[in-house]
Amino acid sequence: MQIYVIELGQDDPKKCTSRKMVHFGYARFTVKPKGIILNPLSRILLSDEDKYLVDRIGLTVIDSSWKKSDTNFFQKFNDKNARRLPFLLAGNPTNYAKPFMLSSLEAVAASLYILEYTDLAIKILSLYKWGNTFYQLNLDLLESYKGKSREEIEKIEKEYIGEPQ
Repeated sequence: MQIYVIELGQDDPKKCTSRKMVHFGYARFTVKPKGIILNPLSRILLSDEDKYLVDRIGLTVIDSSWKKSDTNFFQKFNDKNARRLPFLLAGNPTNYAKPFMLSSLEAVAASLYILEYTDLAIKILSLYKWGNTFYQLNLDLLESYKGKSREEIEKIEKEYIGEPQ
């Protein structure tokens, strides 16, 4: 299983979570999306049904600034393999406790956890002191989502927050 990063260079390089994943060998840079593409605007939830494609091809995260990326930007990456994460709270200091406003590292770790790569998710979260904050904030939800079908995750999300956005 491979993690890919499309880095757009919009963040401070010293704070860029995807660069840190690459530096420590958890991910590699790419210019083209491969496998499942994490996209917060996708209508399709990431679920256990995506594990086969992630195992075979990989998982791509697009590292961009929330402030500099608009709807049009994410539409470019909204193909048949685009997936959004279910409701989770950010644990990073910039967007602490904001729903859906995850860093690239948080998004990758959450994806891995949902797809039952729990140990790898926790290792990636350990790259930052606030990684444990993300983990503790979302542990119940992550456990609820882990290994579940799209339909089951959607039901859990609706029970937790109501209709998805």
